[in-house]
Amino acid sequence: MKCVLYDRDCIGCLECETCDLDPNKVCDNCGKCLDIQDVASIKIDKIYTSEEEYEADERNRS
Repeated sequence: MKCVLYDRDCIGCLECETCDLDPNKVCDNCGKCLDIQDVASIKIDKIYTSEEEYEADERNRS
């Protein structure tokens, strides 16, 4: 098996299983090291009610 951290075969060091935030802890996939928000939002500029309306808008943009 190949090492996921280094360009070598796996030597069983378990460095890949170590928590990024607490080196004394084995990773439990809590996700705290990832910058993930609980809530996300998007801005909706326009809602098309038909395919024809969308295609007309696309033609006008070109």
